Amino acid sequence: MQAPRTSPVLSSVLSVLLRGVGIVVGGVGAIGTACAPPSPPANAPASPSASAAVATNAPAASASTPLVGVPPAAPPAFDTEFREILDQLIAADTSHGNETAALHAIADRFERVGRHAEILESAPGRGNLVVRLKGNGSKKPLLLLAHIDVVPVEGQPWTVPAFTPTEKEGFLWGRGVGDDKGMAAAIVAIGLDLARAHTPLSRDVIIALTAGEETGGGAGVRWLVKNHKDLIDAEIALNEGGGLTLTDDLQKVRAATFGAAEKTSQSYRLVVRGKGGHSSVPLASDNPVTRLSRALGRIGDHKFPAHVLPWVKEGLALRAAMEKPPLSDALLHASASAPKVLPADEKILAEDQFANAVIRTTCVATMLQGSPQDNVLPTTAEATVNCRILPDETRESTQALLAKAIDDAKIELTLLESIGDGPASPVDGEVPAALRKLVQATWPGTPVIAGMGTGASDSRFLRGAGIKAYGFGSTPTSFAEGRAGHGAHGPDERRPLTWLAPNARLLRDLTLELAK
Repeated sequence: MQAPRTSPVLSSVLSVLLRGVGIVVGGVGAIGTACAPPSPPANAPASPSASAAVATNAPAASASTPLVGVPPAAPPAFDTEFREILDQLIAADTSHGNETAALHAIADRFERVGRHAEILESAPGRGNLVVRLKGNGSKKPLLLLAHIDVVPVEGQPWTVPAFTPTEKEGFLWGRGVGDDKGMAAAIVAIGLDLARAHTPLSRDVIIALTAGEETGGGAGVRWLVKNHKDLIDAEIALNEGGGLTLTDDLQKVRAATFGAAEKTSQSYRLVVRGKGGHSSVPLASDNPVTRLSRALGRIGDHKFPAHVLPWVKEGLALRAAMEKPPLSDALLHASASAPKVLPADEKILAEDQFANAVIRTTCVATMLQGSPQDNVLPTTAEATVNCRILPDETRESTQALLAKAIDDAKIELTLLESIGDGPASPVDGEVPAALRKLVQATWPGTPVIAGMGTGASDSRFLRGAGIKAYGFGSTPTSFAEGRAGHGAHGPDERRPLTWLAPNARLLRDLTLELAK
């Protein structure tokens, strides 16, 4: 087993100082040692070498190993700078806000290349950074968006320090490496690269690093759309919610998915009222907790109608290739019979949490509240039920189906505050076309498919404001990594080292393709 190696701040400083003499520091070797980059996976594009004098294990480019896209290859500084920024962002604990402190160092980088970075705070410490790279105006702007807040780590059994970027077992570990600081570092590196090169652009490219996505967007994109829409208004946007899916051995790209839609997150409150009293003399017919528990059991047993939407169909077929019967057969059948799901297939898909989540609206009890003390009969019992609603269904229709499932007039069922939604983005058009062109140039034959997010992202606010937002740019991972618990929000969040820079370069080339 490879011993863990952290990425110290000193490494970043030395890499800047020594880059001019062809020495790469902190990428894969010990401080002060010229180290070759790791051999890339079988179909990962090779990084350009720093100079002829620097040894490398990467295979030379040839006609059989095409590089990404039309634009010229980036200098080696792009990969190095991207990694420095990523380490810097992971090391900043933004799990409880404090985004402003992390953004000052990013703003300084832009100032050094002659671009002003504006930091706007929705509340003290809740900063949002916006940088605009001017184009000639022949096309409407492109927005590159990523959030830099992360979910908390308290109570999670991490095996490495969550806020210390750590190289171990061929992965980079740290909170936010996948959600969403990997993409944030990439778009910053892209912006700096465009600024230094004075790249001619057909449209403004806006870079936005935002706060508060993990807590509903009220401190970040939702606030920006409401108060400073002119700063981020664009025709199209790239955000989290899609990217490269790797094979389970992490050697090849299995598919490239762009997020074009997502389910709506909506919570409901259930309340049951009673007389209260002493727990030593209960009355079974007047216990709010008992009545509420029956209602929650009915919600848990209820299955909303299953059907396959356009943003899901291709993904079901893709996943079928990675599963075994009977699940693989049911996935293929559901893709072929879309939008219908046959009863026999629905029964199998309902037992798989991921397949079930994309073919129907789901509702689950997440919070409970009863008596304030163990010997007191409650006067109220309350529950919060969180639903993830398919894009072709509504909050109101979901509430009506919940009420029907509960079937108890004494249960108060109310709609809680909306946290936003937006229409789907087109599955055809310039963004999907550009992505298909670049992916096929780099990994011929790789499927490029539309996807629907089961979670909520800031794209809902952009789509609601008339911006065609697409999810693409999240750091690559595999289904196996997700099943092993190394995905977003869990302990030991990690991403394969050899795919970090190639993914950033693909996002760079997609930006250039859209803004050329």
